[in-house]
Amino acid sequence: MNEKIKQIIQTPKVLIIVGVCGILLIFISSLFSSDDNTKNAKAIDTYDTQQYCKLLENDIKSIVTGITGDRKPTVVITLESGIRYSYVSAEETDTSSSTGNTNDQLSESKKQSYITVKTTDGGEQPLIVTEIMPQIRGVAIICSGGNSEAVAEKIKNAVTAALNITSKRVYISGGIE
Repeated sequence: MNEKIKQIIQTPKVLIIVGVCGILLIFISSLFSSDDNTKNAKAIDTYDTQQYCKLLENDIKSIVTGITGDRKPTVVITLESGIRYSYVSAEETDTSSSTGNTNDQLSESKKQSYITVKTTDGGEQPLIVTEIMPQIRGVAIICSGGNSEAVAEKIKNAVTAALNITSKRVYISGGIE
């Protein structure tokens, strides 16, 4: 039985058919994975500073709700700047030297360029290495119970730990009662 299998595998027609099937499977799998890559690229492109700020505000609202029980606290977060990006770059250095009668001179020039990738719409954009989120300038919270020193201290400790900011950047007040 093993000899028959070896004879079948060793025939050139079988090897060609297996090779073509393998190539077809790779081609078919690339069709399905390209859709997922396009969706991921679009998700990254649409993320902006306002969405980041809203996400942080919602997180802080849930923390305040957990501490005070207030279902609708007001949270406002201000940011230092927008999202910054670091791009992949290539640097070329051109060094030339010249020797004269008494002076040796060495000159060096550097050229920096960014590596780009093609987008789905046919354009090009630089390849992003890192995305640097903006620093938080301040947080203002208005909630029921915010006038109590004990509650305000709990909220302040939770917010400073969650956002990794100093307590000077957090303001807490109670609502109109």
